[in-house]
Amino acid sequence: MAHAQLAILPVQDGRGAERRIVNFAARLRDPGARLIECEVQDLSTDGFMAETDLALEPGAVVWLKLPGIELQNSVVVWAEGGKVGFQFATPIHPATIELIVAMNRRPVPKRHFGPQDPPAPRSIA
Repeated sequence: MAHAQLAILPVQDGRGAERRIVNFAARLRDPGARLIECEVQDLSTDGFMAETDLALEPGAVVWLKLPGIELQNSVVVWAEGGKVGFQFATPIHPATIELIVAMNRRPVPKRHFGPQDPPAPRSIA
């Protein structure tokens, strides 16, 4: 699974914190104590959005295991089409968010973005 930070979205739409658009694997523990894989797609100090096969209803309590930090108690705020929005029971410190993003950042592939070297001239025989 890809690991990357794609953008930072400013505070808007009544949100309490800026969101980091990310893409990394994590695990959810539902009330039945099952560990379910999920893909975190955005992350803020107040919550996150993830894609998962787990059927969750607003108000459900789950625990999120993010790479590098302890389990985070979270409540489902909304769920639609396999995407779920969660609010952390206790906000995560901004420095911890930066650590999570840094730990899951992958280098940009060489020659993927930016100026490209011109092709070598061909000789005509």
